[in-house]
Amino acid sequence: MSSTLLFVILCATFVHVHGWGAIGHAIVVRLAESQLTSTASDWIRSLVPWHRNGDLSAMASWADNIVYENSNPIGFTNWQWSRPLHYTDIPDWNCSYILERDCINDICIDGAIRNYTKRLETDLDDIQHQEALYFLIHYVGDIHQPLHTGFLSDYGGNNVRG
Repeated sequence: MSSTLLFVILCATFVHVHGWGAIGHAIVVRLAESQLTSTASDWIRSLVPWHRNGDLSAMASWADNIVYENSNPIGFTNWQWSRPLHYTDIPDWNCSYILERDCINDICIDGAIRNYTKRLETDLDDIQHQEALYFLIHYVGDIHQPLHTGFLSDYGGNNVRG
């Protein structure tokens, strides 16, 4: 089969292209977990809900799930403040990231990663550590995805068709 024919078949089959979603986020967490010390791993597993049997990767998409009505029908409005933390936008066709310009008051993915990392290092209760961990693992996955760092007119990658 020629590569051109294969390309045409793939284009006809896959009409929409999506980010890596839950599976990609889970893979990022599994890779990160493989680098942890046993002490760090034990502490992190203590923050995972009991019904997940210590599987942190099951929580990797939590930060996405809480902001949408179809995955959080009762409380999604309470989490809308976190939407701009999933990405960083810079001015169109400007290829340099400037923290003071592009992440005002830490309202971007870079600021979120720094904030939730600090929260994990601080003496907080387990609930606050748990929330910080879930946000952190998700945002580390997001920042490694194409289009989660882009131009203002991309709207966090939502205006880019693949």
